[in-house]
Amino acid sequence: MKIVKNLFLLAILALVIFFFRVPLQNIYAQMTSRFFACQQPITYSLDRFDTKFGISKDYFLKTMSDAEGVWEIPINKKLFTYDPTGNGTLKISLIYDIRQESTLKLREMGLVVQNTRASYDALKAKYDLMNKNYQYEKSVFEARVSAFEKRKAIYEAKVASENRKGGSDEATYNALEAERQYLNNEIVAIKAMQDNLNITVDNINVLAMALNKLVASLNINVNQFNTVGSTLPGEFEEGTYESGPQGQKINIYQFDSRAKLVRVLAHELGHALGLDHVDDPKAIMYRLNNGINEKLTATDLKALKAKCSIK
Repeated sequence: MKIVKNLFLLAILALVIFFFRVPLQNIYAQMTSRFFACQQPITYSLDRFDTKFGISKDYFLKTMSDAEGVWEIPINKKLFTYDPTGNGTLKISLIYDIRQESTLKLREMGLVVQNTRASYDALKAKYDLMNKNYQYEKSVFEARVSAFEKRKAIYEAKVASENRKGGSDEATYNALEAERQYLNNEIVAIKAMQDNLNITVDNINVLAMALNKLVASLNINVNQFNTVGSTLPGEFEEGTYESGPQGQKINIYQFDSRAKLVRVLAHELGHALGLDHVDDPKAIMYRLNNGINEKLTATDLKALKAKCSIK
């Protein structure tokens, strides 16, 4: 009886291990990476890859290789390796959303954002002017909509009145028909105004996001610039690193050059190695991606050697 009971418990344990094998494998990999850092390369695979960025997977993987080298070359040690089968413990995704779209919109607006106070001042002037024009255009739009609703209500009341009478004479009918045509044309005009306002809102939000990024990067003591009708926070991250029972993953959302892509990948790979943010503004592991250097600073190298137990 005891043997049967033990076999039953072993069967239950086997089922638990089977159903939770992926989270358990992920936790094991993360614990190994944490307590035996740099002992073996972290394997990575591509997960989601949005083609809207306009780059190929081959281009991205070559850039990824350069980002690996940022950490590997200074200590002459292989820290990452690509797994083309998709079974890497670290999943890397390229996700296109409003963050990258905002970068493209800035280009369409003829604006080049640099990490300087002069660039901030130019963007702020553009933002202030565009926001002022938007507020005026919005008030004109709202007044026109209000006038339309009132005129539409009067028209509908007249139509209802004529219907209760059983019909209308020719002059009244022609007047109502002319009013109907006017209201239909007004709907088209209002829709066009609304579309133009939406474009303006998108452009204002793009400027606000770029300004908030510069405010943080340049440490300017001002309040964040407000976006219009947007739930996305004004300051955004180009990339993120996440680690949990479901595994490790890096999501890349925005870059405006190959150098910036290498840098944001290198930053997130640093987190995958177990490194935290540092206070050196020029460091790869600084909390903001405000530089273009693709080499470790002394601060980065010190943190890496400490993590890898290198003297």
